[in-house]
Amino acid sequence: MKRNVLGAAIVAGGLALSTSVAGFAGNLTPASAKTVVSDCAKTVTVTDPASLSGEARTEATALNAETTAALAEITAEANSNIDEAVAESTDEDGAKDAAALNAQLTEVVADACTAIASLKAEYAAAIAELKAGAAEVKPPDVEKQDVEKKDVEKPETDKGDSDSNRADESGSDRQGND
Repeated sequence: MKRNVLGAAIVAGGLALSTSVAGFAGNLTPASAKTVVSDCAKTVTVTDPASLSGEARTEATALNAETTAALAEITAEANSNIDEAVAESTDEDGAKDAAALNAQLTEVVADACTAIASLKAEYAAAIAELKAGAAEVKPPDVEKQDVEKKDVEKPETDKGDSDSNRADESGSDRQGND
């Protein structure tokens, strides 16, 4: 059930970002496209690992580093794609009109913001899992003490042997009573 909610959040986040990016259609410049990507990246906030304890703190610190690196990579790639689109528009061989450039910039921004929204959702899920794991109260490990049991010899209980012993005993009783 949690996965369905997470999936819905990812889709909703992607749609919201796409809708907000589509609002820029028609007026995106290279600088404004980079600003939109940067604003999308700013929506991701990392959790302070100090709020966790033990192994969860260590894992949260590593997760924060990975997430920050992934954000930087997504942003750098988007900025590179924006610069490439602008360079192609000014190149004689790949001359584009302003509408085509704007469409390409809008696509780059939408892709970057969708990737950032997905990263944000994955990060939130991972942090929630760490917090849930840290919140679990584990009962202390209680070792059972080895208690030596006394070896008690048990009488043999074979039915065949006991029946023949009874017959021998009752037979001997009869012989003695005769």
